[in-house]
Amino acid sequence: MANSVDSEQFLKTGYQILEAESLDPLQNLRHEFFLKAKELVGYDGSDIEDFFDTFHRFELQGSSLNDVRMGLINYSTKDLNVPRAIFDAFSGPIKELIGPDIITQKTVNLVIQQPGDPDGVPTHTDSPGNSPFEIIVWLPFVDVHNTKSMYMLDRQVSSEALDRFRNSDSGYVDYKAFAESEGTNLEVPFGSACLFWPGLVHGVHINSETETRWSLNQRYKNLFSPTGHKGLSEYFDLFQLSPLSRMALEYEKEAYG
Repeated sequence: MANSVDSEQFLKTGYQILEAESLDPLQNLRHEFFLKAKELVGYDGSDIEDFFDTFHRFELQGSSLNDVRMGLINYSTKDLNVPRAIFDAFSGPIKELIGPDIITQKTVNLVIQQPGDPDGVPTHTDSPGNSPFEIIVWLPFVDVHNTKSMYMLDRQVSSEALDRFRNSDSGYVDYKAFAESEGTNLEVPFGSACLFWPGLVHGVHINSETETRWSLNQRYKNLFSPTGHKGLSEYFDLFQLSPLSRMALEYEKEAYG
C-alpha cells in the first residue's frame, strides 16, 4: 500500500487508500481517544485494540451510546488537535491534492458502528452540501473489512447510481440497492486512511462482523476554493498558510483595513 497519491488513479476513482507517512500521530491520537472512552464507560483495562474491537460488550444502545459518542466528540474537538494529528500523518497526500493553503472542519466527526446496529448512515454523497473542492480523510481506529467497513463507489459508478436516483420511479430505493450491490467494501488497516472526493456515493451495510468499527472523518480544503453550502467561519478553521498567502493577506489587511 502506498503513502503517496497516484494522481491518474485518483482522477479515475475519486479515492485512494494510503498508509500514513508517520504512524506516531495516529497512535497518539488513538491512545487519547482510548483514555477518554474508557473513562466514559468505566473500563479499567489497558488493551486498546481489544477495547475498540469489542466495545459492543458494554451493551450501549440508543441515547447511552450517543452520550459516549458525543462526549468523545466534544472532548476531542476542544482538547485534542485532531486535524493536526491527521495532517501530520498524511501531509504529503493532502497538500498534493488541495495545495498548501488549508482550512479544515472545526468539529470532529466520530462513528461507532457496533455489530447488528441498524442505525447506519444512509447511502449518500457529501457534495452538494459540502463543497466538491475538498478532500475527506476517513480514518479507522481499528482494522476494517467487509461489513465492518463502509462501501464506496468510484466516480463512474457513482454517476450511474445518481442517475438512478434522479430518473428511476423507485428513486432512493433503487439508488440504495444499486449502491450496496456495486460498492466496494474498503479494506483499511489501522495506520492507513481512505482519502476521497465528496462527490462519491458511499454508505454502510449493517455490521455483520463480530467487531465494532470506530472511525473518524476530517475534511480539508483549499482556503481559496468555493465552500459550498458550509460557510467558512461557521464550519471551518484556518489550518495552514503558504508564505506567499500569508504575505498577501497581511498586505491586504494593511492596504484595505
